Amino acid sequence: MRCLKSTAVLPLLTLLVLPLAVQAQVYKWRDAAGNIHYGDQPPAGTPAQPRKLDPANAASADAAAAQKAAADQRLDAAKRASEAKEKAADTERERAQEAQRAKACERSRTNLEGLESGQIRFRMGANGEREALDGAVRDAELNEARRIVDANCSPRPAAAAKSGK
Repeated sequence: MRCLKSTAVLPLLTLLVLPLAVQAQVYKWRDAAGNIHYGDQPPAGTPAQPRKLDPANAASADAAAAQKAAADQRLDAAKRASEAKEKAADTERERAQEAQRAKACERSRTNLEGLESGQIRFRMGANGEREALDGAVRDAELNEARRIVDANCSPRPAAAAKSGK
């Protein structure tokens, strides 16, 4: 019976002593160029500082690094999602601007066609009365209408389209 107890205690005792034996001895030294090196044996004739590595700390450091990496991945994923959302909003904004631009182009062309058709056109004067467009005033209105059609209906430069201007 006594032998049975000692055989049961021996593995437990081994498990308790094993972490102490696992601690590694590491040395730190500087070479002739001043670079710092680490190793399990220092070069002969070089002064080295012994360092102890604790496996428990290494495991906790690995867990902390894993947690940091996971947090960084979540942060990157959130950043990518935010960027994708912003890009979708920018695309939608550009579509709305293009739709407004197409409507303005159509209105400008209709106005220009009316002026070029020779129909009598009127505008409201400063005193609120209708004034017929004729002569130099009509020519000025035609030039302005052509300029507006050019501005609203010409293709947008690629740089201005990208920057939203």
